[in-house]
Amino acid sequence: MTRRLPAEQRRAQLLQAALQIAEHEGLGAVTVRGVAERAGVSLGVVHYCYTDKEELLREVINAVNAEVHQAAAAFLNVDFGSGEQGPEGLRRRLYDAIDLIWAVISASPDRQLLTYEIISYSLRTHGVPEVGLARDQQDSNEDIVRIVLERTAESAGMRWASGLDAMVKLVMCLVEGIGLRWQIYRDDDDATDLLHHGVDLVVAGAVPADGG
Repeated sequence: MTRRLPAEQRRAQLLQAALQIAEHEGLGAVTVRGVAERAGVSLGVVHYCYTDKEELLREVINAVNAEVHQAAAAFLNVDFGSGEQGPEGLRRRLYDAIDLIWAVISASPDRQLLTYEIISYSLRTHGVPEVGLARDQQDSNEDIVRIVLERTAESAGMRWASGLDAMVKLVMCLVEGIGLRWQIYRDDDDATDLLHHGVDLVVAGAVPADGG
């Protein structure tokens, strides 16, 4: 007999079961029946907590986005305020930042792969340009990158010649592209080299904040 739990706890239990399925088998493998089996409950229990599969998938995607954001936000507490000024100071700070970002990504490959699936799922479900939850995921990640670029440039006495928004988009493309390549090859050294090379290109787009 299924043990009775408060509704909130039951939803959390079912969500965790759905996350486990999605992480190891992909979003397409998340079904009401599969979640019931993984959680050890009846189909009726799942239907009581979630209207349908789509509601369950939305909860999964929201949870993944929140976890990725929380993990990435951890490095925002890094002190970039001391150290060398100028281009080399900026380079050192961005090396440190990108290494921390990469530590988050490489520590959870299955969860990171799921973020790519979320983009595909949202595009197929909502279409362009209303890409739904994928847009939320992208906006959240861009907010973090923007803060890092602002803080590192300011602390090094530099600014972005092409504007901050343009540089945020470039860094996002670099990180996401290299992350996808790493999913294919799983070569940590290659990924680190590419990320550092990307930082070098980004630093080349910076100029002294005082215009000198």
